[in-house]
Amino acid sequence: MESATTHSFDLYRIFIGDQPLSFLIEILFRTAVMYLYVLLVLRLLGKRGMGQLSPFEFTIIIALGSAVGDPMFYPEVPLLHCLAVVTVVVAMTRFVTYLSNRSEAVEDFLEGQPCSIVTDGELNLKAIDGERFSREELFMLLRERNVSQLGQVRQAYLEPSGAISAFRATEDECKPGLPIIPPFDEWTPAQKFAVTGAARAPGVPYACWKCGHVEEAGGAGSSAQCNRCDGEHWTLAQVDPFESGCHR
Repeated sequence: MESATTHSFDLYRIFIGDQPLSFLIEILFRTAVMYLYVLLVLRLLGKRGMGQLSPFEFTIIIALGSAVGDPMFYPEVPLLHCLAVVTVVVAMTRFVTYLSNRSEAVEDFLEGQPCSIVTDGELNLKAIDGERFSREELFMLLRERNVSQLGQVRQAYLEPSGAISAFRATEDECKPGLPIIPPFDEWTPAQKFAVTGAARAPGVPYACWKCGHVEEAGGAGSSAQCNRCDGEHWTLAQVDPFESGCHR
């Protein structure tokens, strides 16, 4: 029996494949059927499914994507099988949503809970590490809310969807804090912007590079390391970094 030989860079095989050209019409039909059906069943999930995705909703999208993709262009996969898979996924989603609406434990397991990552201008390093959330991403999301330094943040939460909700301090509550404008969002501070604890000028408020804790050098309880996280690098705490020229 002769075996078929596959040639590298066979343009006919790459673009057309082994199916006749008429199969392109079937692909168009399969794609249209799956698109319209998925559009219909997603309407059953409600508007909440159209926002940012929680882990539970992300799992739904993965399941639907896997079920919908193959029958669009694989002739050996019947459309009826895919329609059945999509229907079961949506039905299970509605059922699990029903359970979560009636059980707080089920809802917490599926959706997760928000966690506090900034309190009074200081980072909750344990929560950030536990959620595997990077400082750079946190600072980026805070900058999108016109935050230039952590002292402007009274409380910030990491939501189950991965979004950040932040409550800004009032003008009277705002205090000096760790600047988060570039290049301050780098984990390893540049030497021109950061100093060691011993090199701090007395009586000047400095922010710990690691956690954002602010203290004055030479003050009561002052030490070379941060009293909160044992960080060794500091930068000048700012009320508005853009007024200091340190962003240049």
